[in-house]
Amino acid sequence: RLGVVGTVLYVAAHPDDDNTRLLAWLANERGLRAAYVSLTRGDGGQNLVGPELGPLLGLIRTHELMAARGVDGAEQYFTRSVDFGYSKSAEETLAIWGKDEVLSDLTRVVRVVRPDVIITRFSIDPPNHGHHTASALLAREAFVAAADPTRFPGQLGEPGTALHQAARLFENKS
Repeated sequence: RLGVVGTVLYVAAHPDDDNTRLLAWLANERGLRAAYVSLTRGDGGQNLVGPELGPLLGLIRTHELMAARGVDGAEQYFTRSVDFGYSKSAEETLAIWGKDEVLSDLTRVVRVVRPDVIITRFSIDPPNHGHHTASALLAREAFVAAADPTRFPGQLGEPGTALHQAARLFENKS
């Protein structure tokens, strides 16, 4: 008999923002369906291991995340956001990313995964890296938008996509 049934979606800005320990606990110890959406592929970050930067670094980090999901048992998703390095504000980040496009991507993930709970890695409270704050803001908006038929209605005809209202939205403070 199943003691717990449910789905959790973890949302953050970069590949190295994932909480693999939490995802592993949710998937393996609690028996939940767990998924991580990294808004970027980490292509704007630093690389202390090799010479790869830009798209090549994003490719390496994408493969690292896919390998991590093979270990922790969670699913992996991305949006079209480009990691452009350090940002001082969420407003700057959302302007560069294209807020509506990224919110559409994240809303689609929520509508496909249909989580009972959404967990943000970061807070909307300053001080914070602009990408991190933007990821929390977008998660809050997608929490509402995924259940609203007037938001991104074109997604609703896509296979596997349906209106969805997650029950809870949490912030991972550690």
